[in-house]
Amino acid sequence: TLSKDPLDTRRLFSDIFIAFFAQALSVLVSTLTTLILPKFLGIEAFGYWQLFIFYIGYVGFFHLGINDGVYLIFGGQARSNIDKRNINSQFAFSCFYQLCFSAIIFGFALLGPFDSERAFVVGATATLLTINNAGLFLGYLFQALNETKTYSFSCVAESAVLLAGFTILIALGVCDFEPYIVLYCLSRATRLVFCLIKAKEFLVSGLLPTNKAIRQGITSIKVGIQLMVSNIMSQLIIGVVRFFVDLKWGIEVFSVVSFSLSIATFFLMFLSQVSMVLFPHLRQSKADSIKEYYCLLRDSLSLFLPVIYLLYPLIAFLLNLWLPEYSQGISLFIFLFPICVFDGKMDIVGATYLKVLRKERKLLEINLLTLGASIAVTLLGAYIIHSIAFILVGVVTILGFRSFITERLLERTMGLSHSTLSWAIIPLSLLFIVLFSQLDQLFASASYLICYLFFLAINAKTLKQLQVICGRR
Repeated sequence: TLSKDPLDTRRLFSDIFIAFFAQALSVLVSTLTTLILPKFLGIEAFGYWQLFIFYIGYVGFFHLGINDGVYLIFGGQARSNIDKRNINSQFAFSCFYQLCFSAIIFGFALLGPFDSERAFVVGATATLLTINNAGLFLGYLFQALNETKTYSFSCVAESAVLLAGFTILIALGVCDFEPYIVLYCLSRATRLVFCLIKAKEFLVSGLLPTNKAIRQGITSIKVGIQLMVSNIMSQLIIGVVRFFVDLKWGIEVFSVVSFSLSIATFFLMFLSQVSMVLFPHLRQSKADSIKEYYCLLRDSLSLFLPVIYLLYPLIAFLLNLWLPEYSQGISLFIFLFPICVFDGKMDIVGATYLKVLRKERKLLEINLLTLGASIAVTLLGAYIIHSIAFILVGVVTILGFRSFITERLLERTMGLSHSTLSWAIIPLSLLFIVLFSQLDQLFASASYLICYLFFLAINAKTLKQLQVICGRR
């Protein structure tokens, strides 16, 4: 049930500003790892680093959905009203069973058929599993309570440790990937400690009887597992590409492709912060405010997200200048850049609103169908067509249709009319790929700019409507 409070726009933008600040620091660290680290590690060692980053992207699977369940059940509530013993008991329960998972994976790392480098990566992933998910449990709790600034500052603490550590290791000329992975684990531990301090009143509130704590935990798992699996499916849409590239073409090609995917992730990091802040605010808002903000977000993103395509020539030039050995990956980035538009819009509008309206089962179904299409395209491209470019274009196209289908579902659910702008970003994205892959970059940029300005001109009426809505806010 949604609250009847109006959406607090001033606090919303304040929270978004803090979240962007935290993410800017995170992006600075990511810049070190993505642009500077390859200069020190070499392609193979950097590939193992990327493999570690790839693996830890899926450790969230092992909390079994309890984090998401707490997020959905308690979303929009105030700290003063929440049952703290219940939360503390679920936190202890989740830590216990995740320690069991960590032990099993660590044993697999020691006894499995791996070379020493891969064994280290798997072992580090096992070590990080419980640390990461415990920090996320508390982070999700802060977000649910609309304390997104606390979560953002925990990310600042993590990034500060990483930034300082990477600076020292690089200054010392450390060329092995293992110390960087150890540092990454320490930074996540720092975030956990920060969250534990901020959640002190929950942790000292006592525990429910064991059987009741388990029942409460299982209830949260039942509520959250669909959202958790949906998030995993969403990650796997791109993750299967990395997996089969590693399997088919080896660690060096995997390193190059992962590099280009990491560049795209920079932009998605910022956009995800808007989604994080929006959820608790929307859960506390009137139904009319929720609908109005949906239209505002949907149309604004459709109009303005495609402008980022004009940044490609500058990004490509700087990357080629700095990392010429990754020129192949940079050229592949043309096919990946539209992910920023489609995934960004899906994250801010689609996924956020489906969670607000408690339609996480629909989100799971959409992501499951999208994953199936991604696997089919990846297998076709890897083993029949033998083309990485085909795989990337296919997956980007699938993501575009996922965003469109999700919007249609939300519009029917809320009784809203459909906007033709949602279709427009698909041909704009395909135009970007064709222009920048076939033409000189200067001519391609000028051509795309003319097309984009024409796109804005024919949607001038929508622009004026958005100005009116923003003025009321």
